[in-house]
Amino acid sequence: MSNHVIPEDNNENQSAWPEIVDPVAASGVRLTNATANTDTETTVVEGGVYVFTSLIAGGFYFGLAAVTTEDNVRWVAPLYRSIIIRIPLGGGTSLHYATDTTNGIGYLRRLS
Repeated sequence: MSNHVIPEDNNENQSAWPEIVDPVAASGVRLTNATANTDTETTVVEGGVYVFTSLIAGGFYFGLAAVTTEDNVRWVAPLYRSIIIRIPLGGGTSLHYATDTTNGIGYLRRLS
């Protein structure tokens, strides 16, 4: 019996650890938020899979609609961590995000 942990999303899809992914060339986007808890959005590909890494000043939270309401938060990335974000088919092309502190910076890269 193996002691390996295989990351899975809520639909039991297995994925690589976010820290060892191989993103699509030139797909990186720098996400910033000058003011804490302010909804901002970026364009994504419907059905796409992304990895996000939070690097400076705090964590990020994401959703497919404005994240000013907790009900819309679907993904959370603590500071200095990477997470996988799968945009569902029919989920649209806007990824909303906010930070829990001012001047948050992170990078979003497309995997597929």
